[in-house]
Amino acid sequence: MKSFSEKVLVWFDQHGRKDLPWQHNINPYRVWVSEIMLQQTQVKTVIPYFDKFMQSFPNVQALANADQDTVLKHWSGLGYYARARNMHKAAKTVCDDFSGVFPDNLEAMQSLSGVGRSTAAAVLSISSNHKEAILDGNVKRVLSRVFAVDGWPGKSDVHKKLWVLAEQTTPDTRNADYTQAIMDLGATLCTRSKPRCADCPLQQDCLAFRQGNQTDYPGKKPKKVMPEKYTVMLILKNKQQEVFMQKRPPVGIWGGLWCFPQFENIAFAKEWLDNNYDKSLNQATELTKLKHTFSHFHLHIQPLIVEVKTPINKGVMEHDDTLWYNITTEFNGGLAAPVQTLLNTVKRNKRKTKMTRMVNCIKLGKEAEGLDMLTYPGELGQKIFDGISKEAWQSWVNHQTMLMNEYRLSPINPKDRKFLEEEMEKFLLGDGPSAVDNFVPE
Repeated sequence: MKSFSEKVLVWFDQHGRKDLPWQHNINPYRVWVSEIMLQQTQVKTVIPYFDKFMQSFPNVQALANADQDTVLKHWSGLGYYARARNMHKAAKTVCDDFSGVFPDNLEAMQSLSGVGRSTAAAVLSISSNHKEAILDGNVKRVLSRVFAVDGWPGKSDVHKKLWVLAEQTTPDTRNADYTQAIMDLGATLCTRSKPRCADCPLQQDCLAFRQGNQTDYPGKKPKKVMPEKYTVMLILKNKQQEVFMQKRPPVGIWGGLWCFPQFENIAFAKEWLDNNYDKSLNQATELTKLKHTFSHFHLHIQPLIVEVKTPINKGVMEHDDTLWYNITTEFNGGLAAPVQTLLNTVKRNKRKTKMTRMVNCIKLGKEAEGLDMLTYPGELGQKIFDGISKEAWQSWVNHQTMLMNEYRLSPINPKDRKFLEEEMEKFLLGDGPSAVDNFVPE
């Protein structure tokens, strides 16, 4: 009888993915970059970022020598920006403390910023064929189902059980292939929802399959109410098509990224504006509010555009952490996703001066700025265009992203597309779930 690892390897030899960018020209640096990028992020999203990253930083020395703004710019859109800051710091450590060569043992690899046990093991296994067990999210799901491990993997005792199983199932040979195979199995067959059990080489061994409750494993994280936070962003813009921006502190939310001046409330924004420029918030233009969801809270953003005649104290306020950015040029730094959205809005507003179209928004139950064009063909699209605001439509786009990630849906699959159409109609025109309750990823 074939062992657990033998079955996984036989499947991988026949069906596993072997043409991903990081599976070619394998070395510790390329594997490490891919493993960090793949944390909390799907393969299809990572591929273009990885390719561009390798073009700009082909080796660890190039990454270590780059400035943080350049690194964060390459990361813009991937989210969880602490990963990029830790990568940059780790690259410097490899060059300074390890003579530019990645460590060849688990303990030393884990000493690098942002590298945990599973990531360290994956790098050593895939790049050097070390016998090291891994336990990323995909592997946790496979092991939880095959061995029917009860409980949420975030709990210490459950986590320890899974590590024991990971070590027991790791083979003595072909470790590099096995590491890629077990991750691939979880990513493509043993998915969070709708697992393809009929194609799985471990079906006969899987206790969850025998019980008929595959999706009960792994156990779910205890639900908690996501806090709601609010902020005001001031977009100061002058006739030279420049906007004032500030660099966030190196740690914390959006650490090291460029943002607009941000305040807890209107009163603080007004005080800052009074102190730095003779301009009243009464002259500000309100943009549609944005909602950005982090892993642990929802952030509601009220953007305000304030037109100014000249840059505020230009030359005095311009330091390494502030600048006036000309919106007609490319921005050379990392931007938080909502800031990129607002910049795009400012650029669009520069190109068009038509009157705002207001609709009685069905979703929000109030007058709001309408959509610019039919967002969907046919009668359903017309209903959405006539009665849905930009704000409500963006909420659906966020929710749709969550659905596609959660259920691994493809917009080119007719069945998936029909499901998304039905969810869109419920969400926007019926009593569907709210994005506040369901949209979790950053």
